[in-house]
Order: sequence, then structure tokens, then C-alpha cells
Amino acid sequence: MPQGKVKWFSSEKAFGFIEQDNDNDIFVHVTGLADGVTAIDKDMLVEYEVEQGRKGPQAVNVKPVSAAAPVVVVEEEVIVDDEGDVEVIETATDDEGNVVIVDAFQDAEGNVEITEIVEDAEGNVEITEIDEAADAD
Repeated sequence: MPQGKVKWFSSEKAFGFIEQDNDNDIFVHVTGLADGVTAIDKDMLVEYEVEQGRKGPQAVNVKPVSAAAPVVVVEEEVIVDDEGDVEVIETATDDEGNVVIVDAFQDAEGNVEITEIVEDAEGNVEITEIDEAADAD
């Protein structure tokens, strides 16, 4: 199934265009959106089928490419020091080009610190820190 990026789409006009790999834009009418899809947004990656319309080829069964694709771990590093501290660093990328780094650190007492760093394709960085203390038994 071909994929392309939405060049523009207007719900008011009920049509738009998708940029294809061959540099030819393909027409999409609102009736060509897949079941459950009510609109598509500019720059959204979509997949579609091609049918012959009244004025040439047009995209049908248009739907966003699933953003729920799994994150692929590119590299994992485990470091254990002399004091029993363990650090696991995973570097991954997803299908949207976001780089995800997860740094999990557990000291000998069982305290855990997790830091997630996400950098998107535009270079925007979001850092999330999660601190967890070990259960005292």
C-alpha cells in the first residue's frame, strides 16, 4: 500500500492532496477517507490505495500510518559498578524518527531513578524523571 504525506486537506472543501514519492501529488476527496477517518492533517503520513477517478488517479481508503508501531531498541548498555549499582541505558527510535533514551539506575539499596529523554525530528527535547524508593521490608 503506497504512503505519502498530506500536502493539504480541507474539511470545508471536502478534498485535498497527498505528496507521493514520485513528486506527483494525488487528489483525495473526503469520500476517499477510510472508515472511521473524518479528516487528515497537513504533513500527516498516510497510506492509501489508488483508483481511477473522473479526472485521473485519486487516493481512496486513506488512513494515517499507525503511530502505535513499536519502539525499536537500537542499543542497550548495562553497567554494574563495584558497589552493586546497576545502570541500564537503552537508546531507541520509533517510526516517526523520535529518538528515545531511557536511563534506569538502581543503587545497592534498591533505590531506582528512571530518566526518559525524547528528541523529535525537529530537535525538540523532552526529559521526564521518575524517582522510586525501594520498599522497606
